[in-house]
Amino acid sequence: MPKFAAMGMAAVSLVLAIGSAACGQTPEAAVVPDHFRQLVDRPAVLDEAENRLTARCMDQAGMTFPQTRAPRDDRPMIGLLRGAAPLRAETVREHGYPNKWMAPARIPEKGPVETYADSLPADIRKRFYHVLRGKGGNDVRVVLPGNFDAAASSSGCVGSARRQLYGSVENYLTVFYLPELVQRQASAADSDPDVRAAYTAFAQCMATRGYDTATPADAVALATTYYPDGRRQRAGTDEKTLALADAECQTTVRLRERRAAAVDRFTRRWLADNEAVVSRTYRLLQAALAEAKKP
Repeated sequence: MPKFAAMGMAAVSLVLAIGSAACGQTPEAAVVPDHFRQLVDRPAVLDEAENRLTARCMDQAGMTFPQTRAPRDDRPMIGLLRGAAPLRAETVREHGYPNKWMAPARIPEKGPVETYADSLPADIRKRFYHVLRGKGGNDVRVVLPGNFDAAASSSGCVGSARRQLYGSVENYLTVFYLPELVQRQASAADSDPDVRAAYTAFAQCMATRGYDTATPADAVALATTYYPDGRRQRAGTDEKTLALADAECQTTVRLRERRAAAVDRFTRRWLADNEAVVSRTYRLLQAALAEAKKP
């Protein structure tokens, strides 16, 4: 490389470093939020690779592993975390609340792995699960910031796949659960003074519409009482009227925007306090993605 070009690149690097320092951030700290966002929006290729490696291991043991679709979180990214999609007045006016909000709690349906295992004779089913999960139990444990515990098994074909893909089961647990840790702790944003003020304004707005609901969750809970037998195939007029008031009051007091801003402030403080952990976890994610692309 010509000397002047090398000097030019060095100058640019120096300017970037000085700019970051001037803003009170190291160059690494400046990119931590973007790295964390990628951890939250973890690519589906990782789950697909884990399933592929698990199936290969099961095949080598003479067992079939059914095709499994990678689970996806369909909530939209709001800043650095995922959150519920906003209520749209034009939608709830016609359809009420989203169906999944109004559906009563159900026993989770069995996935393709359990469904396939149930179709096997008892002795083969036992061997299937032994090969898949091993017999060691959750023998690997990590403790993330805030004493957040996560554990998983290192044995069986699932453990083998995770070791190959992430380098270790500890690495898998860190990549998988660090975003979940922050997502759960983000509820602390509800104690933010501006968010509390927004909830108070929301309750007052709903009261003018004739509803005693302190939060949007209270409004949804009220809507479920409109169906005494617990069955709701289609939104009724009372639900639609309530949902419309809910959506309009949230918009009027800017509840969603104010809470999202508080969550963002909380998350960025957490990232600043745990910069080294996030950076290391991001590097683990990148290494796993490189491994996932191998044939």
